[in-house]
Amino acid sequence: MSAAGRLEDRRVLVVGASSGIGEAIARATAAEGARVAVAARRSELLQDLAGVLGAHATQLDVREEASCERGVGAAIAALGGLDAVVYAVGVAFMHEIASVDAAGWHDILSANLTGAALVTRAALPALEESRGRAVFLSSISADDFPPRRSLGPYMVSKAALNKLVEVFQAEHKRVRFTRVSVGDTMPTGFANDWDMQSAAERVQEWGERGLMFGRAMDPGSVARHVADLLATDEHVATTRIVPFYES
Repeated sequence: MSAAGRLEDRRVLVVGASSGIGEAIARATAAEGARVAVAARRSELLQDLAGVLGAHATQLDVREEASCERGVGAAIAALGGLDAVVYAVGVAFMHEIASVDAAGWHDILSANLTGAALVTRAALPALEESRGRAVFLSSISADDFPPRRSLGPYMVSKAALNKLVEVFQAEHKRVRFTRVSVGDTMPTGFANDWDMQSAAERVQEWGERGLMFGRAMDPGSVARHVADLLATDEHVATTRIVPFYES
């Protein structure tokens, strides 16, 4: 499916590409001519996408160090190097923060924070060789004040991710690190496990506080924004994309 474009022959690994924004990013970068590797924990969900894009599909569980090393290594081997990695993994649940136990904290931090660190560590030698890019999807909710009620663990993990990206940039000047703060986007599978009645109440509360935009973005909008970042010659350290208000 690849065609000549702004990313022609760039070697791009998209982690979390089995659905939602990650899948859209894989499609957008391939459409711009990139050679794409797609990775996710449930690799069976990648096969159709990989076939359509002519991409390399690899199983990668961001919660497991060995899996991160194997998955990134397989992508580098298949692509012959790496010019960019996009970390599009996002796990969230809706709970008051005092109710979250150790297992819950481990689940959300291992996916949203530790996994990002492990994937980046595995990709760094290849990215430094190519003077490449690492892009991480964060959330506008990490900057909300006061925070969105019942979304606390997710916001904590994304705030920590933001600092992680800054530290990686400070220590690895040959790689351009970017974090993208993403506004409300649907459909993504983000809220599949939420109690919808409770979620509706919270979303109404957030809207009354002016934290909602009256509409959600399509994953393709975010994907095009990421493709623009990968295509520029310059370093964009941080960027933010949110829905335009409905009239």
